Amino acid sequence: MSGDGEEDLAAFVALHGAALRASRVPACYWESLCRKLRGEVFDAGDYFGIMQVEEVDEEGDEEMEELKKKPNPGNEPCFKVIITNENGLQASNPNSIFLIDHAWTYRVEHARQQLLHVPGLLHRMTNLMGIDFHGEIPDEGSIEQVLQEMWKYNQTYQLSQGTAEEKVPVWYIMDEFGSRIQHSDQPSFATAPLFYMPQQIAYTVLWPLRDLETGDEVTRDYAYGETDRLIRKCILLPWVPTEVLDVNCFTPEPSDEHYQV
Repeated sequence: MSGDGEEDLAAFVALHGAALRASRVPACYWESLCRKLRGEVFDAGDYFGIMQVEEVDEEGDEEMEELKKKPNPGNEPCFKVIITNENGLQASNPNSIFLIDHAWTYRVEHARQQLLHVPGLLHRMTNLMGIDFHGEIPDEGSIEQVLQEMWKYNQTYQLSQGTAEEKVPVWYIMDEFGSRIQHSDQPSFATAPLFYMPQQIAYTVLWPLRDLETGDEVTRDYAYGETDRLIRKCILLPWVPTEVLDVNCFTPEPSDEHYQV
């Protein structure tokens, strides 16, 4: 690495090292990530492809089981992401980290107005979520469908610095590539949001957890980093329907001794 490159990397780590460590992004990828962020290099298309999946209904299956088998978080059509590079992808390669753009970033209280007024946003979201929308003018029915479906695609991040308003959690939906990556409890990739300070833009970074061959599926854990079984179950409810009636929600009242000084 040249002297300038070393200085660039040192400055990058000084700004983003804490966030990268918190997200458990391996340090072997940091130099490549720095370069891709500085140059706005989106090279995922050289390694990945999106494949449409046709669902086959099996007679006799319960409705709940059908929902669990559904490979895509939204409505039809269904998709998954696979490795298309003929050489596969090696986790040890320092360039095996990729940027995913965000299609929509918003705060909840502004979502409806943005869908109504931002040109092209409603059309893009309905396409991404598999919602029928053929008009040019936003209609209330389509907006309502997006507002219901978006929670299956939503991700969130929160800035650690800035004003109280700037620290309010921000919601975002990844682009068509990122939104097609399916959930797995044994994922092949990890993802994490990263706010790139020089550009004041948030991206999602994607990196492999193991070596993959051509045709292997790209999956991620939608509850990445959460190890508590009950909390994982709650986080995954939009995609993995399950019963939580066995959870005891009773909160016992403290004894009188609790209030004694």
